[in-house]
Amino acid sequence: MRQKFYLTVAVLALTAGVGRAQSLTLADCINASLQNNPTMRIARENIDKSKASIDEATALGMPKLNIQGVYTRVDKVPVADFNGNSIELGTQDSKAADLILTQPIDVFSIVKTGRRVAKLSASSAQYDLDQATNDVTLGTKIAFFNVLREQKKLFVAQGAVQVLDAHLKDAQLHYAAGTIARFDVLRAETELANSQQESIKAQNSVELAKSALNNVMGQPVATLIDLVEPESAGFLAFELPACTDAACRWRPEVLKANTQVQMADHSRKLASLVGKPRFNLQWDYNRNFNSTIFNPRDHGWTAYLTTSISVFDGGATRAAVDKASSDADNARSMQQQVIQGVMLDTQQAYLNLNESRDRIQVAEKGLEQAKEAMRLAQVRYQGGVSTQLEVLDAQAALTLAETNHVNATYDYQTALAKLERAVGGKEQFAKLLARQQQTAQGQ
Repeated sequence: MRQKFYLTVAVLALTAGVGRAQSLTLADCINASLQNNPTMRIARENIDKSKASIDEATALGMPKLNIQGVYTRVDKVPVADFNGNSIELGTQDSKAADLILTQPIDVFSIVKTGRRVAKLSASSAQYDLDQATNDVTLGTKIAFFNVLREQKKLFVAQGAVQVLDAHLKDAQLHYAAGTIARFDVLRAETELANSQQESIKAQNSVELAKSALNNVMGQPVATLIDLVEPESAGFLAFELPACTDAACRWRPEVLKANTQVQMADHSRKLASLVGKPRFNLQWDYNRNFNSTIFNPRDHGWTAYLTTSISVFDGGATRAAVDKASSDADNARSMQQQVIQGVMLDTQQAYLNLNESRDRIQVAEKGLEQAKEAMRLAQVRYQGGVSTQLEVLDAQAALTLAETNHVNATYDYQTALAKLERAVGGKEQFAKLLARQQQTAQGQ
């Protein structure tokens, strides 16, 4: 029996260790997301791919070294008659090898232009990674604050259950004393049941929010996590023109659009160079393993300067140039579209930040008033000068005020995170904040 008890304790201890929740700060969650989120992995793979494209474009202008071997067998060796003597003009089997070194001569900068296009493509991939970093960071912050939001709303719901439970007990005492009707007790029981329903919903919302955060971090959705509440950032003041200017200069989407325009221009130039003459310097070392009287040398080398000129390609070059020109025009149109979208996004983030800040101030005042109204309602009810309805209405108003305060608080945190992304990310947001503070101090 004692051994069975010890085994049970060991199993419970092991289960408790496995089920222990991870204690995570906001920085921990962001780091996990940037490391494990599939979007980040794809963006990093594209970086490696773009670097390989640069090497591939560079290789077109590098020397090429080839070894070529030839084995020949003829059905019959030719014979020549020389002063009555038969002389074979070769051998039935012959073997030879060539070492060929070819160096392209980039007269019209075809290779250089192609390498420039590849480098711009790599820059574009880097901006994609920066954008993915900003997007994943924002998604993590929103999911993180949603967990805290739902936990606070659960706390509010549980507090309402406790208050209504105490009120029900008080009503039952009044009913037993004959000071209230049975209807008041039933009404208190109904309000308590409704509040318990809301508490159950709030608990489910907490679990769903945690699952969403786990998903963003790239870990199993059932992972147990315990979040650490970050310090409040306080109310930050920004100016819309400064935010918009920072976004247009530093947003990865804008920088990528600018790069796409440059890449399209160079691609158009590259398309126009396709039909230009190509030049190569070639050196060929030959090794002959079957020398004859007519070819006594067993080795030798030859140097060439070769060129190839496209006389007629059926209009392929012209079509390629026209296509590249259209791509360049489209890139400029996309650039303007991206800039306008970034400006709109920044303005929305700025306005949402100001709105949530004002809502917090209003919510704080409303919460203070709701708490005082609840206190007075309870005092009046216990003194027998008010009805139960006044207490229940005051409790409902208090719950609503607490919920509004929670939503406003975390809406502000979310709006701040969106503004950070809108202006280009964490580093650019810090620079913008420093400039804003310097401007405010100067005034």
